[in-house]
Amino acid sequence: MACLGIIAMAISALFMEAMSSYSAGQTAGLVVSDVRFAMDQISVRLREARDGSVVVNGAKNQVDFAVWEAGTNSYRTFSYTIVGQEIRANNQPLCSYVQSLRFDFEVVKKVVTITVTTVSSVPGARPGTGLPMTFSTRVALRNYR
Repeated sequence: MACLGIIAMAISALFMEAMSSYSAGQTAGLVVSDVRFAMDQISVRLREARDGSVVVNGAKNQVDFAVWEAGTNSYRTFSYTIVGQEIRANNQPLCSYVQSLRFDFEVVKKVVTITVTTVSSVPGARPGTGLPMTFSTRVALRNYR
């Protein structure tokens, strides 16, 4: 009977360790998923930017631009920046656990390169879950002449 108790405890310990490891991996996965979503949102809007409206600040961590909104028949201004560990869209949180955000505007090529790096650790995620990660994408400005 004592052997069954020891075996049950060992199985429980293995199960708890597996769940903890799975949870840590899921936490890191959610951070990566959120960053990819944020980059997609920025890219979609930036691709539509009005000719001459893209402005990257001196620190290269903020971009402002205008996009035509057919429903209102006017331009809407978008601003993406990093505040603390958050990417913000028009001052509203878009994504958390971000270490750095960079916009490089190549005026001649009419391309903006977006680079985002996640933080190196997140509550609930243990070391070895793949963080930090850096993502980069290039956005061709369709309306620039």
